[in-house]
Amino acid sequence: MPEQLEPVDIIPETQYLWGYFCSLSGRRKYGEGGPFPIEYPEIESWARMRKIELTGWELDIIESLDRAYLTEATKK
Repeated sequence: MPEQLEPVDIIPETQYLWGYFCSLSGRRKYGEGGPFPIEYPEIESWARMRKIELTGWELDIIESLDRAYLTEATKK
């Protein structure tokens, strides 16, 4: 199995952040060069519409996941 498809363990207490990221990532914009980063206004609007108050560390995790996604998505 390719390394990218190997399952990883997610700490149960933070698993909801993966769900947040997937929801946000599913609405990201794309250009000719590939995906764009998830922008702060998009995160703010998403959270407000869902009545979610993200803490600083939760936002840091979502941003880290986004950077990792973009790194993998732009590899050729």
